[in-house]
Amino acid sequence: METNKSKIDQLLQKYKEGNCSLEEIEWLQHALSTADIHGQDAIDQAIVANLLQPSSVEKMSESRQKIMLENIKEQIQRRAEDSDKISDMGAESIVPMQKKTIFSIRWLYWTAAACLLLFVFSTVFWRQQTSPVQMDGNLAGIQDTMKDIVQPGGNRATLRLADGTLLELDKQASGIVMGESITYENGKSIASATLGKERMTVDPSKVMLELTTPLGGMYQITLPDGTKVWLNAASSLKYPMSFAKNERKVILLGEAFFEVTKDSSRPFKVQSKGQEIEVLGTAFNVNAYPENTTIKTTLITGKVKLSKENHATLPIYLKPGQQSTNTNSGNIQVANVDTAPFTAWKDGLFYFDETPLSEALQQIGRWYNVEVRYKAEVPQTHFYGRIKRSKPLREVLEVLEEGGLHFELNKKQEKNILLVTPLQ
Repeated sequence: METNKSKIDQLLQKYKEGNCSLEEIEWLQHALSTADIHGQDAIDQAIVANLLQPSSVEKMSESRQKIMLENIKEQIQRRAEDSDKISDMGAESIVPMQKKTIFSIRWLYWTAAACLLLFVFSTVFWRQQTSPVQMDGNLAGIQDTMKDIVQPGGNRATLRLADGTLLELDKQASGIVMGESITYENGKSIASATLGKERMTVDPSKVMLELTTPLGGMYQITLPDGTKVWLNAASSLKYPMSFAKNERKVILLGEAFFEVTKDSSRPFKVQSKGQEIEVLGTAFNVNAYPENTTIKTTLITGKVKLSKENHATLPIYLKPGQQSTNTNSGNIQVANVDTAPFTAWKDGLFYFDETPLSEALQQIGRWYNVEVRYKAEVPQTHFYGRIKRSKPLREVLEVLEEGGLHFELNKKQEKNILLVTPLQ
């Protein structure tokens, strides 16, 4: 506890000065919520005394204040739920009564502290909103150049039918379902895309359709076999109206997350940029954007077999928690990874874990439909942390600028250009 207490003291001082990173704030919150009960009393008073200073809040950027507010609210809700669970435990519970009592005291204590924090944050927000706004110097160009802040992407996609008809899908829906006809997830039919058996003059396994998402778009599809696919921004998936009797094959360009329905008699195959993935039933992510020099396949559950098309090399097998990196030269490397950063996009998050600047901004550029340009050599900066993809671009950049960057947004022929310059 002494080591943690020392680190907590240091982070509290940084927090008071407005210099705490999001990762440090998350560590602090975790340390406070999981500390050993016997060592908690020694730091409680100092913690609350430090945190309940409005001056500390005022020095934080508005986006970081919002993130802190969200975290505090979530913590209050989580503690309330935990308290309810313990209160509901019967006489046969293995939790000692003494621990129940201590937990209740701690819950009340921290709920009171969190509520006070909410009051402090709310007061600061009110004061900021009723006083002249002072724009952050690094990001002033974004507000000056464009009337509206660039908003995040959403549910956007088009569906190309076998006859070439291009349908723009409903933005209020999150996905489509394939069957004898094509419907949205809520059951609403896509009228002009109804393809019943009576209209099929050829083998439906030969009738190819293509779902495409633009920059700033994502969409979900349930394939004829029940397999679910989430398509990330600037991606496309080609698939048949109905799968063949001996195999299920799709073609991917871009990034997608697959939850494959198990069918031992029909392997599921994903072809992308010369690579083929074969599975029976599993969950995995494939990143195969055309501008990237590698294909990254990340396995969550199950087992997959990787091979290069038209190559006689032995296939590679992945286990859960492994990721393959396939280069244009045909070399495949396998590593154990934390899968969360590579699948978080499906759940509405940017998840950076020692992510290089160029890769982080590439993700941001696709989602906000901005073209990223560098005024100087790309800095060898790495980012950590999680940011909701639902936030406006400006709030995301406020977090990234802590890595020593200057951002400027210009508009040229309806295209948003994000200029990146490292601070000297």
